[in-house]
Amino acid sequence: MTEGKEAKEVLTPEQAQELVKYDLSTKMVPFLDRHLIIYMFNFLQEMEIYKTEDINRALLKLLAETNMIDLAVEMYATLGEEAPESLNQRREEVLQQLQDSREKVLSLLEILEDEDKVQKIATFKSMSELCTAFELEVDVIEGLVHYAKLQFDCGNYTLSGELLKHYRSMMAQDSERPMTTRQFSCIWGSLASFILNREFEAPSPGVEMAADVIFKIDEFLDNTKMAKKEVLLQKTWLLHWALFAIFNADKPDAKLLDFFLNEKSLFVISLSCPHLFRYVGACLILQKRLKHLVKDTVWIVHHEAACYSDPVTRFLLALYVDVDFDEAQQELQKCAQVCKVDFFLNRHWAEFEENARLLIFETYCRIHQCINIRMIASKLNMEAEEAEVWIVKLIQNAKLDARIDSEKSRVVMSKAPASVYQQVIEKTKNLSFRSTMLLSNLEKREKELKEAKA
Repeated sequence: MTEGKEAKEVLTPEQAQELVKYDLSTKMVPFLDRHLIIYMFNFLQEMEIYKTEDINRALLKLLAETNMIDLAVEMYATLGEEAPESLNQRREEVLQQLQDSREKVLSLLEILEDEDKVQKIATFKSMSELCTAFELEVDVIEGLVHYAKLQFDCGNYTLSGELLKHYRSMMAQDSERPMTTRQFSCIWGSLASFILNREFEAPSPGVEMAADVIFKIDEFLDNTKMAKKEVLLQKTWLLHWALFAIFNADKPDAKLLDFFLNEKSLFVISLSCPHLFRYVGACLILQKRLKHLVKDTVWIVHHEAACYSDPVTRFLLALYVDVDFDEAQQELQKCAQVCKVDFFLNRHWAEFEENARLLIFETYCRIHQCINIRMIASKLNMEAEEAEVWIVKLIQNAKLDARIDSEKSRVVMSKAPASVYQQVIEKTKNLSFRSTMLLSNLEKREKELKEAKA
């Protein structure tokens, strides 16, 4: 074994089957672009929970719908098969399409390579003024989208993203006109390019990143005249794509987390994609700044438990609804398997486990008057003295009203009665969400009755 590398764990068929039940890829694929699915399937291939040939066949099928011909040829070689001659013909066709498309927009590409001219674009008040100044036809500007799409399908995500950014900048000159379907598709294309390029954190203020595009799509959907069913579908797609920016970023955007956990998003998740409650729970555990949302959000997770449940959601329910610490510990152990096989949570397990343990301890402290330090130390696999220091820091950070009784080696908690204000808040929380769900259920019931009478 090479020094510095860990030996790869070889799974038995039984272990692989146990992990497969926690894989959500089949539920998520319908809401992802094929390029994002390829990204996800490469991860599953590394996990080896499915047969390698099955994953390769699935990847080959996805590649057949893109222009990544060379990658498809490599996949055939991996399978020990010869690539069909039609792929070579397809390669020539794609290269010709790229050349023809580039020639049509060459005059515009030359303008976009000049930084002074690019800055001048932002000063124009209309598209016609822009076209007149640079002696361009509107068709040339629209042709930029086709060229960007070809580059995207070839896997050139950086170039595609840049071209779409320029196109959207030029279209912004006609901001008074309603957004066209083509322009809306370009925003989705920009988001896909950002995700595939892993552009989640702005290198400097004012630089557009994935989160910014997500907010623009969400704002458009909130104000569009699309049918409600179409808006729900688009928002479902958006929530799935947002997972890449939340869990693949080193430090997820705070506003993006708020977007993912706001009432409107939770309503969409409840209606069309309850499997995303796994990631709602993961956000609550991984992001300490969301502590103020835990109680209300867990209530919603509890309300939807009949539609979706897994170790992540059951851990939160055991801890905050049932207050069953043994059950919480058991579900936390299962969470290790969930994170192992989950594309988004895989690299977060160490932090997930640590934060989950902190939640257990904080909850334990809030409901017990006295806590034996040695008992806690044994559960945390720490020495009593080390645990005492750790507990002191935890109490300070959690702002718990407690003190350490070193003589008796215990933590003594002080319980203050809830204020009248807090009691009112507790009684009226989630009223909006409950009302929305009730209205939705009534509409479904009314529709069923009409269909029954018809």
